[in-house]
Amino acid sequence: MCPMTRVLWTATCCVTSVACVAQDAEVVSAPRDHGVAAPAQESRGVVATRGAGGHGLVLGNAMDFLLVTDLETGKTQQHFMPAGVPGAYPYGSVMASNGKFYICHGKTFMEFDPAVRDWTFHGVPAKGEGCYIGFTESPDGRIWAGGCPKAHLISFDPRTRELRDYGRLDKAEKYVNSLAADSAGWVYGGIGTAHWNIVACNATTGEMRQLVEEETRQHGTASVYPSEDGKVYGVAGKQWFRLFEGRAEPIQPAQKRKAKVIGNIGWGNTKFDLPDGRKVTAYSMPDRVLKVFAPRTKQTQELAFDYKTEGAQITSLAAGPDGRIYGSSCHPMHFFVYTPPKDTLEDWGGIPAVGGGNFCAIAYQGNVLVGAQYSAGKLWAYDVTRPWDPDGGIGLPNLGLAGPDLHKRTSMAPEDGHFSLLSSEILFFHGDKPNADAHIQIEKPIDGDCFLYVLPYRSPKYGTVQFLLDGREIGSPHVGTGQSVEAGSVLEFGPFKGEAGAHKLTMRLAPGAKGTEPWFGIVSVGFSRTKRAETKSVPDGPWPRSLAQWHKDICRPRTALGHPDGKHVMMAGFAGYGLCGGGIGIFNLETGEEQLLKAEADLLPGHSCITLKALPNGDLVGGTSVAAPGGGHPVAKEGELFILDWTGRKVSHHVVPVPGDGNIVSIEVASDGLVYGLSGNSTLFVFDPVRRAVVHSERVSQYGGVPRHALHAGPDGYVYALMGNAVVRVKLGTFEHEKLTDVLAGARISAGGALHKGVLYYASGTHFWSYDVPGLE
Repeated sequence: MCPMTRVLWTATCCVTSVACVAQDAEVVSAPRDHGVAAPAQESRGVVATRGAGGHGLVLGNAMDFLLVTDLETGKTQQHFMPAGVPGAYPYGSVMASNGKFYICHGKTFMEFDPAVRDWTFHGVPAKGEGCYIGFTESPDGRIWAGGCPKAHLISFDPRTRELRDYGRLDKAEKYVNSLAADSAGWVYGGIGTAHWNIVACNATTGEMRQLVEEETRQHGTASVYPSEDGKVYGVAGKQWFRLFEGRAEPIQPAQKRKAKVIGNIGWGNTKFDLPDGRKVTAYSMPDRVLKVFAPRTKQTQELAFDYKTEGAQITSLAAGPDGRIYGSSCHPMHFFVYTPPKDTLEDWGGIPAVGGGNFCAIAYQGNVLVGAQYSAGKLWAYDVTRPWDPDGGIGLPNLGLAGPDLHKRTSMAPEDGHFSLLSSEILFFHGDKPNADAHIQIEKPIDGDCFLYVLPYRSPKYGTVQFLLDGREIGSPHVGTGQSVEAGSVLEFGPFKGEAGAHKLTMRLAPGAKGTEPWFGIVSVGFSRTKRAETKSVPDGPWPRSLAQWHKDICRPRTALGHPDGKHVMMAGFAGYGLCGGGIGIFNLETGEEQLLKAEADLLPGHSCITLKALPNGDLVGGTSVAAPGGGHPVAKEGELFILDWTGRKVSHHVVPVPGDGNIVSIEVASDGLVYGLSGNSTLFVFDPVRRAVVHSERVSQYGGVPRHALHAGPDGYVYALMGNAVVRVKLGTFEHEKLTDVLAGARISAGGALHKGVLYYASGTHFWSYDVPGLE
């Protein structure tokens, strides 16, 4: 499959301001803006509703605008944030019973009226809060939202237009992921992520009550939902509660009641059913297309739309083995490539299995480029000599019949749901109810014993399926729920006897866990006369592909590395939500073996490695952060530099290079064998790994902050630093530093970086930049 590319910018950019000149350079050089790398936005919640005149409307929310598509006219309007409201990622929303849409962009609460198609209210209810996740509507029509990272509870009364801040629901936890209101005037918050909690708040008096016993609280997030009986039901760990009048009654899971339909959704979710029965079956803001299925006519309407955008934020850049510069954006994740000889910047689009995440760091080994994925904690690989095939990036073979062929062989009762294709490759079964049956006609190729293999697809919303062959159950119910959108493990059934010919494979949707839907996906299906041989090595198939996954220990990667031994690649970063202390994941490209080094057992407890390099002898040197960005509770105080013995995979030395600073953001090993580093407070330090001593330390905050991947060793006796406000070089031996250029106004360096053939490449927000280093070729 050929790469789907778009050349974004090919002309030479004329820069009007003159950059600072290095003290000993004669050539004037200025940074050059190559434009937006990924001109796409991610939908942060999609709802379907009815507008004026009964028109069906689909509302797609993005970081700094709302798209409204009229299904009757086919036209889409783009509504940017009101003046003074900065763009920020929304995390929750609610389509209220009054017909209006409520959402928070960052700390700003907003109301959009589909009837007039405009923003009709905005305000800041809690100045200290960063964003809001959980949303609900109480029986009296008030809108409620729960915040992060301060866990504020706020409300808005559409009648009085009053915004109210009730304060923090939890003094230590950061995430209010769900909210629900009972009929007695109490609102309940499901809280996490380090220690679950359920807290009740009296909507009139503001009184708050913690309803979970302190000694029972563990790692995770509690959840609450309203029921038709006027009560609220919640779960913390495995314990369910009936919540009413500010009190919690422990109950058995079988006693919980059906959830009341409230128009609240999370940022990646949808409310797709229109009042007239039509269903939005697909909505892709990056691809600028939506699809609507009409049950009465059995027809699917496909509508294209467009919007103006400054694109997605760039999070990582790296030089590849082929001389090109590769990078990743986030929300949505798009992969882009810059080819220096042609001066072309190409957007290769997203990887469906990565979705809205990103590659936080990129490195290479031989011809294989590797990317470290947030939030699944996966290590991905792409052979730059092979075609780019992101739809096949699941890394597993076609078992016989793939998505498009399977789609032609499907059947199901109209009342049970419908089929569609995801990314033109994955067969998606959208059930309208539990216990719905979907059928696929498959062919047994030979007489006698055969095994049946099914490659399922996984998603956080997918439910549980019981497979049947010719009406008889085979295997145990399969749980399709996954932590991210990805292919699952191959399922094996049989062997089955009988003659060759047509058979019916049935998927029967069983009731799934709370929060799941009667949905399921399949990548491919096939019979085989021989038992499939499993292997952990990289299989033949399309590129890119997933190599390994360490979700709990490296949910939020920050660094990737190809080891000098020519066969190992690795990534490291922060642990999962609610945890503290990340690991290092190592993968052998030759054997397929993987290894995880954990913070507590193998590295530094309470620390996460966020920058990693190899020393001349093959040992690793890493810099750590003591932060826990997913809601965990930090335990260490200062970031450290450590040496990892490569043979024994154990820390042989560690030191605090910058006392009082919790983050070692970027390090580089120079040709003199010394380790150059930058800390979070913009301290430049130099560490001698032989003497195991810090030999230099100096604040360089006059150049701005420190972005990721800031330091790069040159072939000329210098180390180059991409600082927030300037490009700086440091001389080996003397450690003297000089500013080569200021960045242009409004173009602060937000992400490094690569140094390739005398050119430094970096990102400023959504734009890709380059800087020709004077005298360096």
